[in-house]
Amino acid sequence: MKVFKSEQARSKVLASYDALIAMWGVETASHQVPSRWGITHCLTAGDKANPPLVLLHGVGDNSAVMWALNMKELSQRFFCIAVDTIGGPGKSVPNEQYVKGAFRQTEWLSGILDHFGYERVFMSGVSNGAYMAYHYTTVHPERIRRTMCLEGGIVTSPVKAMISTLLLMFPEILAPTERNMHRIVRRLIAPQSDVFDRHPLLADHLVLLMKSHNQGAMFPHKVKTYDEAQGAAVKDKLFFLLGDQFRVVTKHAADLIRRGQYAHRIMELTGHGINHERPEAVHEEMFRFLTE
Repeated sequence: MKVFKSEQARSKVLASYDALIAMWGVETASHQVPSRWGITHCLTAGDKANPPLVLLHGVGDNSAVMWALNMKELSQRFFCIAVDTIGGPGKSVPNEQYVKGAFRQTEWLSGILDHFGYERVFMSGVSNGAYMAYHYTTVHPERIRRTMCLEGGIVTSPVKAMISTLLLMFPEILAPTERNMHRIVRRLIAPQSDVFDRHPLLADHLVLLMKSHNQGAMFPHKVKTYDEAQGAAVKDKLFFLLGDQFRVVTKHAADLIRRGQYAHRIMELTGHGINHERPEAVHEEMFRFLTE
C-alpha cells in the first residue's frame, strides 16, 4: 500500500520531517520496529531510567510535527517513545500484509511495547492518537499505567466523525491552492491562537501532508465505537483534555465524558491543536495526572 501519492511527495515530506525534528531541541534516537504489517518508525527522547511514555499522533500527521513543541519538556520527566502510525505520512513503512481486515491495531501497539521491553507504560495521544490510546487502554489495561487523551478518545460514530472533519475543509478543498490549504489548517485552531505565526514550519508541514498523504493508507485502522461499560472499567486510568472550540471533538463526545464522570478538563479559547496552542498548560496537566 502506498502511503504517499508519489515518490516526490514522500521525499518532500521526509525532508520537512527532519527539519521539524531539529525544532525539538532535544537529542533523539530513531528506531525501526518490525511487525507482520511492516516497519514502524519510532523516535525516542529522554533518560531510559525515566518512566516510559508512548506518544501517538493524529490521523494524517506524524510524530515530527505533532510533538515539535512538546518533546523537550516531556522528555525531562519521561522516556518518550513517539510512534509514527503505520499508514500515516511519517517514516513507517507498511508491507503487503497491511490491508483492511487483516491489520490488528492493538496487537501492533503491543508489539511496540514489547520491542522496547516494557510490560506497562504511560500513554498519550492527540485526536486519532487519543482514540488509539483510549482503545488500547480498554483492551489491555494490564499494560497501561495511565492514559492522557488530548482532543479525542471517544468515538460514537466513525462516519459522522469523518464527515465533520471533511466539512471543516469546505469550500477551500474544492480549490486546493496553497492559500486555501493554509486556511483549512488554521481552522483547526482557536481564532485567537498565533501558533502558526510563531511557528510557520508547523503549518507548512501540515499543508504538505494534506497534499502528499494517500489517506486510504489509514483505512486498515478499524475504529471501534464507544462502549460505556468498557470505558467505565478503566476510568481510573484515563484523563481527557479538550479544547472549548469543538472543531473536531463534538459537544456530544464532551457530554459523554462528563456523564461518564471521567477525569477531564476543557481548556478555554483552545482548538483542536491543543498541544500546539497551549503547550505549557498541556505539559502541566500531563505531569500532574501521569505522575500523581
